Amino acid sequence: MTFRRFKSALFAAVLTMVSPARAESVRVLVAASMSEVIGTLANDYATRSPGSEIQAVHAGSGVLARQIQQGVPADLYISANTAWVTWLTDQDLGTQSRTIASNALVWIGTEPNPALTARTGSGRIALADPDAVPAGQYARQSLVHSGDWSDLEGRLILATNVRDALGWVVRGHAPHGIVYATDAIEYPDLQVDRIDSRSHDPITYEALVLTPRGADFAEYLLSDAAQEILSSYGFLPPPASE
Repeated sequence: MTFRRFKSALFAAVLTMVSPARAESVRVLVAASMSEVIGTLANDYATRSPGSEIQAVHAGSGVLARQIQQGVPADLYISANTAWVTWLTDQDLGTQSRTIASNALVWIGTEPNPALTARTGSGRIALADPDAVPAGQYARQSLVHSGDWSDLEGRLILATNVRDALGWVVRGHAPHGIVYATDAIEYPDLQVDRIDSRSHDPITYEALVLTPRGADFAEYLLSDAAQEILSSYGFLPPPASE
């Protein structure tokens, strides 16, 4: 080795020693209804786990599940229901899942008593697509339970995720909608009516571990610190049996 090459090799070695270690990136595919809280959770996790960072991608739970099935890289999947997690595990995708939070369903509107005015009025009703998105599935279950589905179905406008359904009401494109309570809490000017939880399946958020890198973050989500953050955004704790 020439002296020049020796100096170049030595310089490269020194750079490697003094350069900060690259953070381990954990890619999380998360339900759209957790779009805001996941950022706070990611920052808190990074503080508690130096050298780690969370890269979050949010969309409808069904969209994300299909992406995972098609081979999109992910370390952890957080769904707004158990059905999509079961769909993935039935295909041997994912190693274990845990319930990390729960939620409630609400009518929203720009006028008082949105549940009543939606049923008796003629305006559009925004909700997430029941054939693909958990929030829409819960909404349809509730409307079928109350006997309103057949009367209201023709007035529905369907969004690809619950955040889009919320946005249509907030921006005035629809006077009424059905979303999660955690969505509505961000807009105090909206009128809200709580929907009876007995009219639909329990709304739970399931974290499915896809790679070893995702396991630590999944465990963190059940910690007291993470649960406090989730609560501050309006999420409810996992059912007691969990």
